[in-house]
Amino acid sequence: MKKLTIAMIIIALSTLLNATEKKGLESLTPKLRTLLTKEMIAVESGMKKIFSSMIAGKYEEVSTTAAQIKKSFILKQNLTKSQKMELKNKLPKEFLETDQGFHIDAGDLAEAAEVEDVALMNFYVSKMTNTCIKCHSSFAKSRFPDFN
Repeated sequence: MKKLTIAMIIIALSTLLNATEKKGLESLTPKLRTLLTKEMIAVESGMKKIFSSMIAGKYEEVSTTAAQIKKSFILKQNLTKSQKMELKNKLPKEFLETDQGFHIDAGDLAEAAEVEDVALMNFYVSKMTNTCIKCHSSFAKSRFPDFN
């Protein structure tokens, strides 16, 4: 009985310690979290500009803004080797893949805007918007609690 009680206490403490351990985005150093936050703010601003440019028929601006979003991929920024390792080690693989796919879609949107293919532009804007929603609801619930 004593061994069972001790085992249960150890399991409870282990669970408590694991629950309080920061994971994913929250585990990043403050500097990397700041960089990621800045990138997300820039992406949001870019998405708003893309929408405004699209409905005004300013396809060159759509292309330019989408290309800027493509290039903003945090792992492509001038990060130190240790910062890149931190991102790769602490962020879920699914987050990194989702983010990379989002930036690829931004490049495809830029190309669609260059040839003024409105249907394709709408497709990529919709895809990118859905990716934002998926990412925020999966990886940033503490920042976007309405997804809970």
